[in-house]
Amino acid sequence: MAREPKIAIIGVGPVGGILAAHLAHAGHYIVSCDIQIPHLNVIKERGLSITGVSEMIAECKRVAYNVSELSNFPDLDTIIISTKASILPQLIPEIAKVARPGMRFISCQNGLDNEECLAETFNPDNVLRIVINYGGSQMGDGNIYMSFFNPPNYIGAMSPEGEPLARILAKMLTESGLETQFTTDIKKYEWEKVVLNAALNPVCALTRKPMKDMMDFELTELLVEELLREGVAVAEAAGITFDAGFLEHGIQYLKNAGYHRTSMHQDILRQLPTEIDWISSKIVEWGRTHDVQTPYNFVIAALIKGLEMESGAPEEH
Repeated sequence: MAREPKIAIIGVGPVGGILAAHLAHAGHYIVSCDIQIPHLNVIKERGLSITGVSEMIAECKRVAYNVSELSNFPDLDTIIISTKASILPQLIPEIAKVARPGMRFISCQNGLDNEECLAETFNPDNVLRIVINYGGSQMGDGNIYMSFFNPPNYIGAMSPEGEPLARILAKMLTESGLETQFTTDIKKYEWEKVVLNAALNPVCALTRKPMKDMMDFELTELLVEELLREGVAVAEAAGITFDAGFLEHGIQYLKNAGYHRTSMHQDILRQLPTEIDWISSKIVEWGRTHDVQTPYNFVIAALIKGLEMESGAPEEH
């Protein structure tokens, strides 16, 4: 695929919305797809507003209120999935209904092995992965606050057939203001992101505190460091080679995140399913596969799953 892709972005919350706004603002063909009807209505009528470390109002006239409506855009050849990883298994059959020959599918989500899930349906040759290094929050309909960006993002393909598109998208994103590098080793950056997410994201969710609070408090900072050590050990056992000093870099990276409320923290507050199965539970799963003990990640994952469950206690009268 040598020509510029025509892209649908499924999920225009903080991650997908920042992506859609930057690409649309740079003049690229973007369809914003989400089930948040008021959010999409504002985007269609007034544009998608980004504030914070990036400031813009992007015209985004093309919208789809569900995945099936993507069939209304016959020029689409690329679908980026930026929803919560927790809904990916339910989303894939819906995407399959609108898929066309030659279409490419890109996971732009938190978690480990998301692209493998896509590849089971769409073939590894057609699947790519983006690892983003920015964060934000939806501040009402049509408005997303971008709280940080630690460039670059990374993009890679599951097979050589997808590499030309990955290179094109890296260039498009960089020129739109989201510096992104093509890599032939996307798994390394995927693991880095998962290890960092597992170290602090669920800790903030359990305590209901922003990232800076947890990294400024000695006990929780020590907990984060142990979670990080475990994740690195599992990744290395799985064949991932981190750069020298990654552990120290990771701790400093998390210290610099500021008062950002993590995605899992926001999910817990809204009583939504979290991505714990794709983050901490994945580290535990890979640890078992490679005989690496993961007691810290196991406990954290169990506590988050406990928060998600519905109580079986009788109602009080």
